[in-house]
Amino acid sequence: MPSGMHIDAMQVSSVDPEATAGGDLGFGDLLGAGKRQVMSEQQLLASLSVLMRGGEGCEGVTVTEVTRLDPPDRKDGCNWSLAIVVDPAGVAPEVYGLAYASMINTARESWNLE
Repeated sequence: MPSGMHIDAMQVSSVDPEATAGGDLGFGDLLGAGKRQVMSEQQLLASLSVLMRGGEGCEGVTVTEVTRLDPPDRKDGCNWSLAIVVDPAGVAPEVYGLAYASMINTARESWNLE
């Protein structure tokens, strides 16, 4: 199995934000509304993996690593980075990049590491 691949916002800069379905991939219940939910690292990885797998063709993609920010990000208060590490399970970067672009901002607005 290939080692984890690092992706970040720069890799998906060519993604058309108008082409996404509002950024939540239909996982509104998972993302919670309003208050940021605090999760263990394992819970966050599992939740991000579920969101990534909601992208077309990304059923086997797994998020394997997030980077804690200390102090939390700018004014929004998220304490983990936009850059994540994934095991793409053979999925092309241009495919899982769309899933990443669709979910990352909403996930960061909804979840923090404990």
